[in-house]
Amino acid sequence: MVIDLIRCQPFSRRARTTVPIIAVVSILVGQVSGYSPAMRRAMLAGPWEIVVQNGMEGPSMRFPLKVADDNKVTGLDAVLPLTGSPIKIKLVKYLPDLKWEMSAASDPNGGIVAKLKAQGKNLSQDIWLSSSDRARRAISSRIGGVRILGLRRPKQTQQIAQELTRSKSVGIVSVWEKDAVVPLEYVVGTGKTITLPGSDRKLAILRYMPHYSIDTKTKEVVNQSNEPVNPAVEVRFSDNGRVYEQWIWSKFPTSPHAAEQLPLRVEFADCDLDGAPGKYILMGGHGAEPWLFYSKQGNRTCEKAKLKHPYPFADAAYSFSIEEYFTNAIVKSDWKNGSEELMHPALVATIAESEKEEQVVLELNKPTHHKAKSGMIVIVYRREASEPGPAN
Repeated sequence: MVIDLIRCQPFSRRARTTVPIIAVVSILVGQVSGYSPAMRRAMLAGPWEIVVQNGMEGPSMRFPLKVADDNKVTGLDAVLPLTGSPIKIKLVKYLPDLKWEMSAASDPNGGIVAKLKAQGKNLSQDIWLSSSDRARRAISSRIGGVRILGLRRPKQTQQIAQELTRSKSVGIVSVWEKDAVVPLEYVVGTGKTITLPGSDRKLAILRYMPHYSIDTKTKEVVNQSNEPVNPAVEVRFSDNGRVYEQWIWSKFPTSPHAAEQLPLRVEFADCDLDGAPGKYILMGGHGAEPWLFYSKQGNRTCEKAKLKHPYPFADAAYSFSIEEYFTNAIVKSDWKNGSEELMHPALVATIAESEKEEQVVLELNKPTHHKAKSGMIVIVYRREASEPGPAN
């Protein structure tokens, strides 16, 4: 491995504009398995460089990088000299064919995790869902989808799944009283009123809107469609003559009662299937078996989820199965090298600041954003730019 630590140049303005553009084309360049080895090499092989930039418009430095054989895993041992910065970036390893392995890891603060397998014509794909990770809570397509929902009172999983099959139900409201760690959970629909245990306080569901919006002219709340695009419920709280009304959104959980200092907070989880086939909600919690809530021939139904069992989407040529199911878990991503062939080049590095050290994987043409004490830094591993910019 050879890395030039002497040539350390600031980015010119013209060259600097290529950093965000590279993010757009990285998905095209990274997925080159269908190309011939010669075409892959033309798109991916060096000469490479590493660009380190302070923010999106701050000063940048460029470090040329070479490895002896770009088809082989290579150990690296170089620290990029970021002059005047307390941050140290150490290159650890070069990988010619980066692969990501997903797995479930035990975590007391995690939720429920499921590994699904989607299958059909020209399709066989593993998909991980996690109730504690907002980015992994659902998959969707024109033929259906699957959403995962973690319940805080898992012993009520079957009861909640069955109550959701009632025609007027729209979702689940969770209510925390005072300093409660575990909330009360209720299946709700428009017109339902809940009396909280041990008190006269009531929670009423006034309205449900699957596609909540604000009319820009009248400033009134309106429903734009019957599809659950931005589902929300309007609730009314009453406590010893005191009344408070508030909208609560499923996709944007809030604590709307802080200003009023009410002794509770509320969240809403939308469970509206819109009567469409091929849509499923997988629900469960610690110590409880998972249940599926879905629409079948226009009717709401539920059943205990079965592992390895195929569940059809709206197009019967496609289906999914629950391969694995975990509770109190998170989805973990681990890197590995897939082959000794230039396919998806990447660098493993560590970023150290003070006593804190973090491992990062720098994929070719994919900017990595790292939040440091001094501000955001952007690191890009890419092919060497044709215009090097002015020297120091």
